[in-house]
Amino acid sequence: MAARERAETALHPGYAAFFAALVERRISLGQTLRQDELCDILGISLSPMREATTLLEAEGLLTVRRRIGITIFYPDVQFVRETFQFRGMLEREGLRRFARTAPAGWVARNRKAHDDIIAFVTEVDDEKRYRAPVRALESEFHGSFIGAFGNAEMASVYARLQRKMYLLRLINPEAVNTGSTIKAMREHVAIIDAVEARAPDAAADALDRHLQGVLHRVLG
Repeated sequence: MAARERAETALHPGYAAFFAALVERRISLGQTLRQDELCDILGISLSPMREATTLLEAEGLLTVRRRIGITIFYPDVQFVRETFQFRGMLEREGLRRFARTAPAGWVARNRKAHDDIIAFVTEVDDEKRYRAPVRALESEFHGSFIGAFGNAEMASVYARLQRKMYLLRLINPEAVNTGSTIKAMREHVAIIDAVEARAPDAAADALDRHLQGVLHRVLG
């Protein structure tokens, strides 16, 4: 799938609605539904629903079976580990490059953003309220490392991978809480420290510890 096609996929209303419904737990991993049921849940008509299921099936996110319905994928342990491995390979090399060339202001800006989000998460103690700002910060933070490649195709592949990574949290929803979120943000701060020191190896090691921590929390 070319970069332009991936962009169109991500912008498709049914595709976006599917991810939103999973994150909001209106549908579940492994669930089987009729097409009309899924249309009602996603709030879209049959025609865009058919387009969306074609796109989602091509990505392995659901299976359409005649007379049975639409089954949403349920990632097994091997899928989770392989996805984390692929993500780690991309981010680790990107971070090594980024640690040498991080633009002025990035460290200070991200320190403040992480201090603010930790304070906000601690104050509200409500995953529904902090979910969106935490996700936005994570996306921007980790995306900085992939941006160091200066490769549009790689950025497109990573964006799709990042969406799948976010859904893996749904395997163990109890693991997504205030304590685990603050822990993840503090792991980010260790990466920021290494970037400030212009220490690519230390940054990569901090990233490895972070990803291992996330994997442990996902699998429980």
